[in-house]
Amino acid sequence: MYLLHSFTRLISRFRYPASLPEDIAKDLGIHLSNSLSFDAFLKLLSSPHMHPTKIKKYMPRAQAESAFGSALRTEVFPACSLFSYYFSKGWVVIALHFDEEERLRRAYFQCPSCEEMEGFNFSLEMEEPLLARASSQ
Repeated sequence: MYLLHSFTRLISRFRYPASLPEDIAKDLGIHLSNSLSFDAFLKLLSSPHMHPTKIKKYMPRAQAESAFGSALRTEVFPACSLFSYYFSKGWVVIALHFDEEERLRRAYFQCPSCEEMEGFNFSLEMEEPLLARASSQ
């Protein structure tokens, strides 16, 4: 099974020589196939039913930023962090915005070279309160 996965990943590199849809999906904690066309990939990612599982609203900044290990480029600013992935049709950027307490408030997706597509916010679930986590263990 691992050999088949490695082979299909290698074949995907012809379509996506730098970043793969699977890279962004893994960083967000969702599942998307590398066999998708770029347009289909963007359409699925922008679906209102797509909810990242690795990042949650109000999670600590360090924890949120650590989820994006596959990004080719990372830029950190006082109130936001940008994680960029390169595809043959251009860069794709996920911007994480933080409040004064260094908690994640917003995750925004944009594809600057995609004229037909507007950027969008990911629908983030709320991080469960610390008390609820402690009582469930």
